Amino acid sequence: MSVSPTYRLSIFDSIDDGHHTDYLAYLIHQFSQKPDVELLLIVPESFIQSFKKNRQIWGFDLGNNIHFHPLDAPTVQRLHGQSIYKRSLAEWNLYVDISEAWEASHGLLMYFDYFQLGMLLGKKAHFQLGGIYFRPNFYYRKASWTSAFIKKWMLRLSTFRSSMKVLFSLDHKAVKHIRPLLGKTQVLRISDPVRAYEVSAEELSAFREQWHIPANKKVCLIFGYLDPRKGIEAFLQATQHLTADELSQICLLVAGAISPAYQAHLEKLFQQFPEVEVIPIFQEIKGKDIQLCFEAADLVLMLYQNHVGMSSVLVRASISQKVVLGTHYGLLGKLIQSMQLGLVVDAQNPIQIAEQLEQYLNLGIGYSKEQMEKMAHENSELAFANTLYQGLFL
Repeated sequence: MSVSPTYRLSIFDSIDDGHHTDYLAYLIHQFSQKPDVELLLIVPESFIQSFKKNRQIWGFDLGNNIHFHPLDAPTVQRLHGQSIYKRSLAEWNLYVDISEAWEASHGLLMYFDYFQLGMLLGKKAHFQLGGIYFRPNFYYRKASWTSAFIKKWMLRLSTFRSSMKVLFSLDHKAVKHIRPLLGKTQVLRISDPVRAYEVSAEELSAFREQWHIPANKKVCLIFGYLDPRKGIEAFLQATQHLTADELSQICLLVAGAISPAYQAHLEKLFQQFPEVEVIPIFQEIKGKDIQLCFEAADLVLMLYQNHVGMSSVLVRASISQKVVLGTHYGLLGKLIQSMQLGLVVDAQNPIQIAEQLEQYLNLGIGYSKEQMEKMAHENSELAFANTLYQGLFL
Protein backbone atom coordinates (compact mmCIF):
# COMPACT_ATOMS: atom_id res chain seq x y z
CA MET A 1 0.00 0.00 0.00
CA SER A 2 1.53 3.30 -1.08
CA VAL A 3 1.71 6.26 1.26
CA SER A 4 0.76 9.71 -0.03
CA PRO A 5 3.43 12.29 0.78
CA THR A 6 2.52 14.50 3.71
CA TYR A 7 5.40 16.95 3.37
CA ARG A 8 7.09 18.57 0.37
CA LEU A 9 10.61 19.50 1.44
CA SER A 10 13.00 21.53 -0.72
CA ILE A 11 16.71 21.66 0.08
CA PHE A 12 19.18 24.16 -1.36
CA ASP A 13 22.97 23.90 -1.50
CA SER A 14 25.13 25.34 -4.29
CA ILE A 15 28.42 23.89 -2.98
CA ASP A 16 29.53 20.47 -4.21
CA ASP A 17 32.56 19.59 -2.15
CA GLY A 18 33.55 18.61 1.38
CA HIS A 19 30.83 17.95 3.94
CA HIS A 20 28.15 19.47 1.69
CA THR A 21 28.08 16.45 -0.63
CA ASP A 22 28.24 14.02 2.30
CA TYR A 23 25.29 15.65 4.07
CA LEU A 24 23.20 15.61 0.89
CA ALA A 25 24.00 11.95 0.20
CA TYR A 26 23.03 10.98 3.75
CA LEU A 27 19.71 12.81 3.48
CA ILE A 28 18.90 11.26 0.11
CA HIS A 29 19.57 7.81 1.56
CA GLN A 30 17.62 8.35 4.78
CA PHE A 31 14.65 10.21 3.25
CA SER A 32 14.38 7.55 0.52
CA GLN A 33 13.01 5.42 3.35
CA LYS A 34 10.43 8.04 4.42
CA PRO A 35 7.53 7.84 1.92
CA ASP A 36 5.63 10.59 3.75
CA VAL A 37 8.22 13.10 2.47
CA GLU A 38 8.60 14.30 -1.12
CA LEU A 39 12.13 15.74 -1.37
CA LEU A 40 13.45 18.24 -3.92
CA LEU A 41 17.18 18.94 -3.96
CA ILE A 42 18.27 22.18 -5.64
CA VAL A 43 21.94 21.34 -6.09
CA PRO A 44 24.79 21.57 -8.61
CA GLU A 45 24.44 19.35 -11.64
CA SER A 46 27.92 17.97 -10.90
CA PHE A 47 26.71 16.58 -7.57
CA ILE A 48 23.70 14.89 -9.16
CA GLN A 49 25.82 13.21 -11.82
CA SER A 50 28.40 12.03 -9.30
CA PHE A 51 25.78 10.72 -6.88
CA LYS A 52 23.86 8.76 -9.51
CA LYS A 53 27.08 7.32 -10.91
CA ASN A 54 28.56 6.22 -7.60
CA ARG A 55 25.65 5.75 -5.20
CA GLN A 56 25.57 1.95 -5.44
CA ILE A 57 29.32 1.75 -4.83
CA TRP A 58 28.91 4.09 -1.84
CA GLY A 59 25.83 2.21 -0.60
CA PHE A 60 23.18 4.96 -0.87
CA ASP A 61 19.50 4.53 -1.76
CA LEU A 62 17.65 6.75 -4.24
CA GLY A 63 13.88 6.52 -3.74
CA ASN A 64 11.10 7.54 -6.10
CA ASN A 65 10.26 10.35 -3.66
CA ILE A 66 13.59 12.08 -4.36
CA HIS A 67 13.71 14.76 -7.07
CA PHE A 68 16.47 17.04 -8.37
CA HIS A 69 16.54 20.58 -9.71
CA PRO A 70 20.03 20.90 -11.24
CA LEU A 71 22.06 24.09 -11.04
CA ASP A 72 24.26 24.03 -14.14
CA ALA A 73 27.92 25.05 -14.05
CA PRO A 74 27.39 28.58 -15.48
CA THR A 75 24.71 29.27 -12.85
CA VAL A 76 26.94 28.08 -10.00
CA GLN A 77 29.87 30.10 -11.33
CA ARG A 78 27.70 33.19 -11.61
CA LEU A 79 26.41 32.80 -8.07
CA HIS A 80 29.82 32.11 -6.55
CA GLY A 81 31.48 34.87 -8.54
CA GLN A 82 29.62 37.59 -6.62
CA SER A 83 30.48 39.14 -3.29
CA ILE A 84 29.19 37.20 -0.30
CA TYR A 85 26.46 39.81 0.20
CA LYS A 86 25.15 39.73 -3.37
CA ARG A 87 25.49 35.97 -3.42
CA SER A 88 23.37 35.62 -0.29
CA LEU A 89 20.58 37.62 -1.87
CA ALA A 90 20.82 35.95 -5.29
CA GLU A 91 20.86 32.39 -3.93
CA TRP A 92 18.03 33.06 -1.51
CA ASN A 93 15.77 34.57 -4.18
CA LEU A 94 16.56 31.67 -6.54
CA TYR A 95 15.77 29.17 -3.80
CA VAL A 96 12.42 30.80 -2.98
CA ASP A 97 11.40 30.97 -6.66
CA ILE A 98 12.15 27.29 -7.34
CA SER A 99 10.64 26.06 -4.08
CA GLU A 100 7.39 27.96 -4.46
CA ALA A 101 7.03 26.90 -8.09
CA TRP A 102 7.33 23.31 -6.81
CA GLU A 103 4.79 24.12 -4.06
CA ALA A 104 7.08 23.19 -1.20
CA SER A 105 5.52 22.99 2.25
CA HIS A 106 8.90 23.04 4.02
CA GLY A 107 12.41 24.17 3.22
CA LEU A 108 15.91 23.46 4.55
CA LEU A 109 19.00 25.62 4.07
CA MET A 110 22.01 23.35 4.35
CA TYR A 111 24.26 26.33 5.15
CA PHE A 112 22.11 28.87 6.96
CA ASP A 113 25.11 31.13 7.66
CA TYR A 114 25.26 32.24 4.03
CA PHE A 115 21.62 33.22 3.71
CA GLN A 116 20.86 35.63 6.52
CA LEU A 117 21.18 38.78 4.42
CA GLY A 118 19.11 37.27 1.62
CA MET A 119 16.42 36.22 4.09
CA LEU A 120 16.35 39.73 5.52
CA LEU A 121 16.32 41.72 2.26
CA GLY A 122 15.13 39.23 -0.34
CA LYS A 123 11.86 37.60 -1.26
CA LYS A 124 9.38 36.39 1.34
CA ALA A 125 9.18 32.60 1.66
CA HIS A 126 5.66 31.22 2.12
CA PHE A 127 6.70 27.81 3.44
CA GLN A 128 8.03 26.65 6.80
CA LEU A 129 11.79 26.96 6.94
CA GLY A 130 14.67 25.30 8.75
CA GLY A 131 18.41 25.84 8.52
CA ILE A 132 21.71 24.36 9.71
CA TYR A 133 23.86 26.93 11.51
CA PHE A 134 27.55 26.11 11.22
CA ARG A 135 29.41 28.97 12.87
CA PRO A 136 27.47 30.76 15.60
CA ASN A 137 30.72 32.25 16.87
CA PHE A 138 29.29 35.50 18.25
CA TYR A 139 29.51 34.10 21.79
CA TYR A 140 33.23 33.26 21.60
CA ARG A 141 35.51 35.29 23.84
CA LYS A 142 37.70 36.25 20.90
CA ALA A 143 34.76 37.68 18.96
CA SER A 144 34.82 41.47 18.92
CA TRP A 145 31.90 43.29 20.53
CA THR A 146 30.95 44.94 17.22
CA SER A 147 31.07 41.68 15.27
CA ALA A 148 29.07 39.82 17.93
CA PHE A 149 26.42 42.58 18.03
CA ILE A 150 25.96 42.56 14.24
CA LYS A 151 25.75 38.76 14.07
CA LYS A 152 23.19 38.60 16.85
CA TRP A 153 20.93 41.16 15.18
CA MET A 154 21.30 39.58 11.75
CA LEU A 155 20.32 36.25 13.27
CA ARG A 156 17.34 37.74 15.11
CA LEU A 157 16.00 39.82 12.19
CA SER A 158 16.53 37.26 9.41
CA THR A 159 14.81 34.43 11.27
CA PHE A 160 11.96 36.72 12.33
CA ARG A 161 11.26 37.97 8.81
CA SER A 162 11.37 34.48 7.31
CA SER A 163 9.09 33.02 10.01
CA MET A 164 11.72 30.36 10.55
CA LYS A 165 10.39 27.23 12.25
CA VAL A 166 13.64 25.65 13.44
CA LEU A 167 17.37 26.35 13.49
CA PHE A 168 19.77 23.43 13.91
CA SER A 169 23.11 24.23 15.54
CA LEU A 170 26.19 22.09 14.94
CA ASP A 171 27.86 23.90 17.83
CA HIS A 172 26.01 22.36 20.75
CA LYS A 173 27.39 24.83 23.27
CA ALA A 174 25.92 27.71 21.26
CA VAL A 175 22.29 26.60 21.66
CA LYS A 176 21.81 28.32 25.03
CA HIS A 177 23.18 31.56 23.53
CA ILE A 178 20.98 31.35 20.41
CA ARG A 179 17.63 30.54 22.05
CA PRO A 180 17.09 33.93 23.76
CA LEU A 181 17.53 35.68 20.39
CA LEU A 182 14.94 33.82 18.35
CA GLY A 183 11.56 34.07 20.03
CA LYS A 184 9.26 31.37 18.63
CA THR A 185 11.90 29.76 16.42
CA GLN A 186 12.94 26.40 17.84
CA VAL A 187 16.69 25.81 18.32
CA LEU A 188 17.95 22.23 18.28
CA ARG A 189 21.33 20.60 18.62
CA ILE A 190 22.27 18.53 15.58
CA SER A 191 25.15 16.14 15.18
CA ASP A 192 27.78 16.19 12.45
CA PRO A 193 26.81 13.08 10.46
CA VAL A 194 29.30 10.38 9.53
CA ARG A 195 28.74 6.97 7.95
CA ALA A 196 30.73 4.02 9.31
CA TYR A 197 31.88 1.26 6.95
CA GLU A 198 33.03 -2.29 7.63
CA VAL A 199 36.67 -2.64 6.59
CA SER A 200 38.39 -6.03 6.33
CA ALA A 201 42.05 -6.71 7.07
CA GLU A 202 42.52 -7.60 3.39
CA GLU A 203 41.05 -4.30 2.22
CA LEU A 204 43.26 -2.33 4.62
CA SER A 205 46.35 -4.24 3.50
CA ALA A 206 45.51 -3.57 -0.17
CA PHE A 207 44.97 0.13 0.57
CA ARG A 208 48.34 0.38 2.33
CA GLU A 209 50.03 -1.35 -0.58
CA GLN A 210 48.30 0.83 -3.18
CA TRP A 211 49.50 4.06 -1.58
CA HIS A 212 52.85 2.73 -0.28
CA ILE A 213 51.97 3.45 3.34
CA PRO A 214 54.78 2.13 5.57
CA ALA A 215 53.97 -0.34 8.33
CA ASN A 216 56.98 0.62 10.44
CA LYS A 217 56.09 4.30 10.92
CA LYS A 218 53.47 6.32 12.74
CA VAL A 219 51.10 7.59 10.07
CA CYS A 220 49.86 11.15 10.72
CA LEU A 221 46.70 11.85 8.73
CA ILE A 222 45.39 15.18 7.43
CA PHE A 223 42.04 14.48 5.80
CA GLY A 224 39.32 16.44 4.03
CA TYR A 225 39.14 19.25 1.52
CA LEU A 226 42.71 20.47 1.46
CA ASP A 227 43.27 24.20 1.80
CA PRO A 228 45.35 26.52 4.02
CA ARG A 229 42.92 26.06 6.92
CA LYS A 230 44.08 22.47 7.43
CA GLY A 231 47.38 23.48 9.01
CA ILE A 232 49.65 21.48 6.69
CA GLU A 233 52.21 24.28 6.67
CA ALA A 234 52.24 24.46 10.47
CA PHE A 235 52.84 20.70 10.73
CA LEU A 236 55.74 20.79 8.29
CA GLN A 237 57.30 23.70 10.15
CA ALA A 238 56.91 21.74 13.39
CA THR A 239 58.94 18.85 11.98
CA GLN A 240 61.97 21.15 11.90
CA HIS A 241 61.95 21.02 15.71
CA LEU A 242 62.06 17.22 15.87
CA THR A 243 65.20 15.12 16.07
CA ALA A 244 66.33 13.01 13.13
CA ASP A 245 65.31 9.88 15.05
CA GLU A 246 61.83 11.27 15.72
CA LEU A 247 61.40 12.29 12.08
CA SER A 248 62.31 8.77 10.97
CA GLN A 249 59.38 7.42 12.99
CA ILE A 250 56.60 9.36 11.23
CA CYS A 251 55.10 9.93 7.82
CA LEU A 252 52.40 12.36 6.74
CA LEU A 253 49.36 11.10 4.83
CA VAL A 254 47.52 13.99 3.16
CA ALA A 255 44.22 12.89 1.63
CA GLY A 256 41.38 14.80 0.03
CA ALA A 257 40.12 16.94 -2.81
CA ILE A 258 42.23 19.98 -3.63
CA SER A 259 42.31 22.91 -6.05
CA PRO A 260 44.99 22.78 -8.77
CA ALA A 261 46.62 25.96 -7.44
CA TYR A 262 46.91 24.68 -3.87
CA GLN A 263 48.13 21.29 -5.06
CA ALA A 264 50.95 22.99 -6.97
CA HIS A 265 51.75 25.01 -3.84
CA LEU A 266 51.91 21.89 -1.65
CA GLU A 267 54.03 19.94 -4.11
CA LYS A 268 56.62 22.72 -4.05
CA LEU A 269 56.35 22.96 -0.28
CA PHE A 270 56.92 19.23 0.23
CA GLN A 271 60.18 19.52 -1.73
CA GLN A 272 61.41 21.98 0.90
CA PHE A 273 61.08 19.27 3.58
CA PRO A 274 62.85 16.28 1.99
CA GLU A 275 63.41 14.63 5.37
CA VAL A 276 59.64 14.27 5.90
CA GLU A 277 57.99 11.31 4.19
CA VAL A 278 54.75 12.59 2.64
CA ILE A 279 52.10 10.43 0.99
CA PRO A 280 49.67 12.64 -0.97
CA ILE A 281 46.28 11.39 -2.16
CA PHE A 282 45.08 14.43 -4.05
CA GLN A 283 41.57 13.37 -5.05
CA GLU A 284 37.99 13.32 -3.80
CA ILE A 285 37.60 10.38 -1.44
CA LYS A 286 34.21 8.74 -0.96
CA GLY A 287 32.61 5.70 0.57
CA LYS A 288 34.73 3.01 2.17
CA ASP A 289 37.98 4.68 1.05
CA ILE A 290 37.31 7.40 3.64
CA GLN A 291 37.40 4.87 6.45
CA LEU A 292 40.46 3.16 4.97
CA CYS A 293 42.36 6.44 5.28
CA PHE A 294 41.58 6.56 9.00
CA GLU A 295 42.18 2.85 9.58
CA ALA A 296 45.61 3.24 7.96
CA ALA A 297 46.49 6.15 10.27
CA ASP A 298 47.88 6.18 13.79
CA LEU A 299 47.38 9.86 14.63
CA VAL A 300 44.73 12.18 13.14
CA LEU A 301 45.87 15.80 12.80
CA MET A 302 43.27 18.55 13.17
CA LEU A 303 45.55 21.58 13.19
CA TYR A 304 42.79 23.84 11.89
CA GLN A 305 43.52 27.54 11.73
CA ASN A 306 40.89 29.43 13.80
CA HIS A 307 38.18 26.88 13.06
CA VAL A 308 35.16 27.55 15.28
CA GLY A 309 32.65 24.83 14.41
CA MET A 310 32.43 21.07 14.41
CA SER A 311 34.23 18.73 11.99
CA SER A 312 33.32 15.26 10.78
CA VAL A 313 37.03 14.39 10.89
CA LEU A 314 36.78 14.22 14.69
CA VAL A 315 33.90 11.76 14.40
CA ARG A 316 35.71 9.66 11.81
CA ALA A 317 38.72 9.45 14.09
CA SER A 318 36.47 8.20 16.90
CA ILE A 319 34.84 5.60 14.64
CA SER A 320 38.29 4.20 13.83
CA GLN A 321 39.49 4.57 17.46
CA LYS A 322 42.33 6.90 16.47
CA VAL A 323 43.73 9.58 18.75
CA VAL A 324 43.72 13.21 17.67
CA LEU A 325 46.23 16.02 17.83
CA GLY A 326 44.05 19.06 17.29
CA THR A 327 43.54 22.76 17.75
CA HIS A 328 42.80 24.06 21.24
CA TYR A 329 40.51 26.69 19.69
CA GLY A 330 36.72 26.65 19.59
CA LEU A 331 34.37 23.72 19.82
CA LEU A 332 36.90 21.19 18.55
CA GLY A 333 39.35 22.01 21.29
CA LYS A 334 36.65 21.71 23.94
CA LEU A 335 35.46 18.35 22.62
CA ILE A 336 38.93 16.85 22.29
CA GLN A 337 39.73 17.81 25.86
CA SER A 338 36.39 17.11 27.56
CA MET A 339 35.86 13.77 25.84
CA GLN A 340 39.51 12.68 26.12
CA LEU A 341 39.98 12.14 22.39
CA GLY A 342 43.63 13.20 22.25
CA LEU A 343 45.83 16.26 22.71
CA VAL A 344 45.21 19.93 21.91
CA VAL A 345 47.68 22.60 20.90
CA ASP A 346 47.91 26.12 19.55
CA ALA A 347 47.63 25.10 15.89
CA GLN A 348 49.47 28.23 14.75
CA ASN A 349 52.53 27.49 16.88
CA PRO A 350 54.96 24.99 15.25
CA ILE A 351 57.03 24.69 18.44
CA GLN A 352 54.01 23.62 20.48
CA ILE A 353 52.97 21.18 17.76
CA ALA A 354 56.47 19.68 17.82
CA GLU A 355 56.33 19.31 21.60
CA GLN A 356 53.05 17.40 21.39
CA LEU A 357 54.41 15.21 18.59
CA GLU A 358 57.38 14.40 20.81
CA GLN A 359 55.02 13.43 23.61
CA TYR A 360 53.06 11.20 21.25
CA LEU A 361 56.16 9.46 19.91
CA ASN A 362 57.86 8.99 23.27
CA LEU A 363 54.99 8.62 25.74
CA GLY A 364 51.84 8.04 23.68
CA ILE A 365 48.48 9.79 24.09
CA GLY A 366 45.79 8.67 26.50
CA TYR A 367 42.19 8.49 25.32
CA SER A 368 38.76 7.24 26.33
CA LYS A 369 37.43 4.36 24.24
CA GLU A 370 33.97 4.85 25.75
CA GLN A 371 33.87 8.52 24.75
CA MET A 372 35.00 7.64 21.22
CA GLU A 373 32.14 5.17 20.95
CA LYS A 374 29.72 7.80 22.25
CA MET A 375 30.99 10.33 19.71
CA ALA A 376 30.51 7.84 16.87
CA HIS A 377 26.97 6.87 17.97
CA GLU A 378 25.72 10.42 18.45
CA ASN A 379 27.00 11.53 15.05
CA SER A 380 25.57 8.82 12.83
CA GLU A 381 23.75 9.71 9.61
CA LEU A 382 20.57 8.20 11.05
CA ALA A 383 20.69 10.47 14.11
CA PHE A 384 21.30 13.46 11.81
CA ALA A 385 18.33 12.68 9.53
CA ASN A 386 15.99 11.91 12.43
CA THR A 387 16.79 15.23 14.13
CA LEU A 388 16.03 17.11 10.91
CA TYR A 389 12.80 15.19 10.39
CA GLN A 390 11.54 15.82 13.91
CA GLY A 391 12.53 19.48 13.92
CA LEU A 392 11.04 20.27 10.53
CA PHE A 393 7.82 18.28 10.63
CA LEU A 394 6.85 17.41 14.22
